[in-house]
Amino acid sequence: MTTITDPSYVDPARINPRAVRLLKAFKDALARLRDEEGLTFDDLNTVAGLLQQMQAATGAPLALLAMPLYSELFQGGQDGYTPSDDVDSPTFVPGSPRIDNPGTLPMRPDEPGTPLIASGRVLDGNGQPLAGAKLDIYHAANNGNYSGVFDDSVPTYNLRGHLLTDADGRYRFTTISPVAYAEPHVAAVDGVAEAAAAVGRSLYRPAHIHYELHHPDLVTSWRGEIYFRGDPVIPVDFVGPKLAHPALQADTVLHEDPTDIAAHGFQSPYRTAEFDFILKTRTSPDTAAPKEAA
Repeated sequence: MTTITDPSYVDPARINPRAVRLLKAFKDALARLRDEEGLTFDDLNTVAGLLQQMQAATGAPLALLAMPLYSELFQGGQDGYTPSDDVDSPTFVPGSPRIDNPGTLPMRPDEPGTPLIASGRVLDGNGQPLAGAKLDIYHAANNGNYSGVFDDSVPTYNLRGHLLTDADGRYRFTTISPVAYAEPHVAAVDGVAEAAAAVGRSLYRPAHIHYELHHPDLVTSWRGEIYFRGDPVIPVDFVGPKLAHPALQADTVLHEDPTDIAAHGFQSPYRTAEFDFILKTRTSPDTAAPKEAA
């Protein structure tokens, strides 16, 4: 027996009002770009074509590859709180080993790069310390590669680890200074460099360290990237020039005094970077207290 379904019938129970509203808003936005900025179908086709090529080259989801178009739109945290990303990082690898506080991220004996001592505090909106906060920490090696992401013979948790803040909310760890890098699989795609240059961007990401912070009192866990103040790549960041908000830039200092270098057990100049996280807890005010009040 053949069942004939009315082709004009749509089950009302399956209609998602939010999806309908968002689709209309998206098309309205495209119409404004068409009328006010001269957006053409060829423009859209060019962008879609590049994204498809990048997806084929990297295997990353299209939503992540399109981050240069929207990354700065999805950043939580305002009113004095440290902004956070609402986009999953494709370079996160779960299960990193715990290190001491202060401690050192796992690294190879001959890990290339300038030593870096990163430190700071994790505070709530009243400027009070969050003791026992878990910091997941990771960053790219000196060649721009992330361990555990591609099979490049590097140990899975190289330059990855987690620690717990002390009673004063402090953290401190030693690692290698990250550097600016370009994703080689993306850079190899025809037309990507030209497209980036056309909108005033480099194919490079500025140097940064990834953090994920967890604590029972947090309204939401924090995740994002901390950059280094004065990095010239920040304004032309491939992912988005507004991504490295001033509130996400750590102060950094290069130390070159031989006595100081030897006292810290290094063989060459090293850097220090200080950064305080101000995060909203269940008892925090709507507006965060200044760091000076801590």
